Amino acid sequence: MTLLTGFLGAGKTTLLNRILSGDHGLRIGVLVNDFGAINIDASLVESVEENTISLVNGCVCCEVRDDLVTSLEQLLGRVDTVDYVILEASGVADPGGIVMTFLDWKYRELLVLDSVTCVVDAEGIFRDADDEYLTGLKLRQIAFADLVLLNKTDLVTAQHVEVVREWIGAHLNRIRVVEATRGDAPLEILLGAGRFAEAQLPDGEKAHDHASDAFDRWSYSSDEPFDREALDRMVKRDLPGNVYRCKGIVFTRDDPAQPQVLQVVGRRTDLSPATHLRPDRRTNSTIVAIGRDLDSVELDAVFSECHGASVDDRTHARGRLA
Repeated sequence: MTLLTGFLGAGKTTLLNRILSGDHGLRIGVLVNDFGAINIDASLVESVEENTISLVNGCVCCEVRDDLVTSLEQLLGRVDTVDYVILEASGVADPGGIVMTFLDWKYRELLVLDSVTCVVDAEGIFRDADDEYLTGLKLRQIAFADLVLLNKTDLVTAQHVEVVREWIGAHLNRIRVVEATRGDAPLEILLGAGRFAEAQLPDGEKAHDHASDAFDRWSYSSDEPFDREALDRMVKRDLPGNVYRCKGIVFTRDDPAQPQVLQVVGRRTDLSPATHLRPDRRTNSTIVAIGRDLDSVELDAVFSECHGASVDDRTHARGRLA
C-alpha cells in the first residue's frame, strides 16, 4: 500500500489518473475522497457500481464513504482481489494519524505500507508562506513521506527548483526528492510491486514506461549474505540521495537458507521472507536500484560493506539509462 499525500492542488489526482491508466501489470485499488475529481478515460471503464469504478485493466477506484478503515476492508475483501492499494489523503490531512492506523498489528496480514509519497507543487509551495499553520502542515506532510514528488517543475525555473530543494533540506534531512511534470514519474519508483519487485535486470523488462527514460538503473549481485543491521544502517546513513528506490531478493547471515525480499524507498527499509521462492531455488542476492546520475562504483562499495564481500567475490552490472 502507498499513502499519497500533498497539499491542495499539488497534482495528486493527475498522478492517480496516470497510475490507473499506466502499463504496470498490477490490479490496483485506489481509494479517493471524491470521484468527481478523477478524470478516468471512458474507454477504460468496465463497470460502475454505487461507489466503485472497475477498469478493464483490473484496477478499481473506490470512493471513501464515512469511514476510511471500513472502505479499505471492503476493497480488500472484493472477490476480484487487488495487488496494490493507493490511498489518496485529503489535501489538508495530517498524514500522521493515517500512517499510524495502517501500521496497526491487525493489518499486518492484510497489507504492507510500502511507502508514503508526498506530492509537492513546485510553483505553489511558498503560497501562504505567512500562514504558520498551513506552512507547518505542508512540512508535516513532507516529513512523514519516504519520497517527495516535486511536481510542476515545468512551470518554474531551475533556480526556483533548487530553492525548493534547499528549503526542504533545511527543515528535513535525507528526504528523497524526485522532480516531475504533470506527475510523470516512473511507475517503478512510485509502486513497490510488480516487475521491479522481482529485481530483474533492465533487459528483462517487458513493458516500457516512457517516464523512465531520464533515470538510471544499477544492479548488483553477490554470493555473500548480508548483515541485516549493517544493511539498515547503510540505507539510513550512507545510501546516496539520488537513489530513489531499491528492490531485490537477498540472503542474510541470520537465516542464510531463506531468501528475503528487500524493499527500500526513501528512508524506509523492509526485509520480509520471500515466501513465493523455494529456499533452494537461488543462492545469490540480486538488487536493482533506480535513480538519477547513479555512481555504480559508489553503490558497489556501500552495498559490499554490508556483508564484507570483496570486489572479486561479487559481480555487478553498471547502471544505465533505460
